[in-house]
Amino acid sequence: MKIKRRLYSLIPLIPLFVLLGTRDIRTLLLVPLALMAVQWYFLGVLFLLVTAVFLLYTRTGGLYGLTVMALAVLALEMGYLDRERAPRDHYLILIAAVAMSFPTYLLMSMLSPALPRFEVTALAALLLVVLYLFARFMAS
Repeated sequence: MKIKRRLYSLIPLIPLFVLLGTRDIRTLLLVPLALMAVQWYFLGVLFLLVTAVFLLYTRTGGLYGLTVMALAVLALEMGYLDRERAPRDHYLILIAAVAMSFPTYLLMSMLSPALPRFEVTALAALLLVVLYLFARFMAS
């Protein structure tokens, strides 16, 4: 029996569940949902929501929380690219866009003590829009 689709989207799930398993072993209950999330987009959004709720429940943030959410988004979007049989350069653009969240986070953490809270939020929103436009420009 031959699988008729790519399975690149399973690659980010391995480090994701290694990271989640080190924090709390109960998160391994999310594995079936994550595997279904790769196939169906609605369940992928549900998986992102459950993962975010877990991070909020455990009061986890920082680079660990960013890495967990980045890997979850990467798995979900790579699942979409797998279903669409997208060219390999779309995968590279996706990985670059997700990887840019780390320097953005570090920039925000360096600027946050110097700026009032509202401006940090506005700057983060502006960087998010720039990141989105960059990813759309590169994809087209």
